Amino acid sequence: MLLLSLLVTVALLAAGWLFLSRSNLKVETLLNPQQGTSGSGGSSQPGSIETAVSRGERLLFTDSATPDKQAAAQAFAAGDFSTAVAKLEASLQANRNDPEVLIYLNNARIGKADSLSIAVVVPIGTNPNSAREILRGVAQAQDEANRSSGTTPLKVTIGNDNNAPQQAKALAEALIQDKSILAVVGHGSSTTSLAAAPLYEQNQLVMIAPTSTAIELSQIQKGSANYIFRTVPSNQFTGTALARYMLSSLGKRQAIVFYTPGNSYSESLLSAFSTTLSLEGGQVVQQIDLTQSSAAGQVASSTAEVLVLLPDPTTLAQAAQVALANQSRMPPLPLLGDDALYTVDSLRQAGQALNGAVLPIFWHPLKGPGSNFITTADRLWAGSVNWRTALSYDAVRAILTGLAQGRGRTELAQVLATSGFAASGATGTISFLPSGDRNGGVVMVKVEPGRRSKTGYDFVPLP
Repeated sequence: MLLLSLLVTVALLAAGWLFLSRSNLKVETLLNPQQGTSGSGGSSQPGSIETAVSRGERLLFTDSATPDKQAAAQAFAAGDFSTAVAKLEASLQANRNDPEVLIYLNNARIGKADSLSIAVVVPIGTNPNSAREILRGVAQAQDEANRSSGTTPLKVTIGNDNNAPQQAKALAEALIQDKSILAVVGHGSSTTSLAAAPLYEQNQLVMIAPTSTAIELSQIQKGSANYIFRTVPSNQFTGTALARYMLSSLGKRQAIVFYTPGNSYSESLLSAFSTTLSLEGGQVVQQIDLTQSSAAGQVASSTAEVLVLLPDPTTLAQAAQVALANQSRMPPLPLLGDDALYTVDSLRQAGQALNGAVLPIFWHPLKGPGSNFITTADRLWAGSVNWRTALSYDAVRAILTGLAQGRGRTELAQVLATSGFAASGATGTISFLPSGDRNGGVVMVKVEPGRRSKTGYDFVPLP
């Protein structure tokens, strides 16, 4: 009996050692640039974590995999950083507007030298344009930091969660295990941020969300210290601003709202909007599911005074159809929308239908502070940037300011949570409420005919 027990124990220990060895190897292969798959790579499919992360050894954007970028990835994976630098510089000369290249270029210039390390997670596979907008802010902050003399350079890992909650969780687990990573900028949507945030909180890795506005993000169970922050104000600010604009500026009281049930971003914005509206004398008379095929058909018969579109990134096409249906109504209802509509794609696909729509956003290059940021952005990207770029830049600025006072993960969280913490960013002073929310407001913009976006329509800030 004793011999049998010993044999069982040895077998269990061996199985456990084999499992841990394979798990550690998988994480090391995922996050170590000197291992794993090299070459051009590509945007991964949900669940394919091994190809969803890169510091430069693989390309995550398949739609811009030029020969120079592919050669750079192969050189980076082989540890030939001088060749990687040369190829990435050539690629940047050909296309200045590529943030993936600028991040990898700064990483390659660091090579194996001592550096600080952070990660940024974005939805490359499902929303590449928004992903690039976020990455431009991260790349700009990294580039500025690494050009400063006397500072430890910053290395950035890019992760692609495809806007899929399960992939976001898997990425979070991998980033947590890489002890060199001191903080994470992301995720790109409220849905994926809410999926990953509890893991970061439990394992004491700072996450700063630049574009996730769901109110629930600030309600995640906190331990002895808070590790979840965001540089974008929550939907409580946005919904309140939207309701008050309707009541005060439009002088209207009754709204029909089109939203995405089951989406945390859309639902929390609807909740904030309808609560403020009812408390201050208005009413949501209809709530329509954007995913229903009959959604656009409900506009013509509505008795509401204002049409409110609260889509998430997956229901933008349906929101455009509702806006088109509103154009056919006589007279059309005044149109209000959310920040999900604040994209060049929205203007390109539905600019005419959205003409006159008013949206609450968090920063606009024509209104507010950040002239140095704008000047540098114009030089780097050869064009204007939007709030996603500005607020992801602010996330990195907050991390770097915090790391100047405390290098470890726990120390960084403590610094960011201090009541006197302040960092200078594109949108002005960055500070956080005890909940981790950004202490700030919104800017109202209107869709009008214009030339800045090259779509025929622009987002113009209201007085």
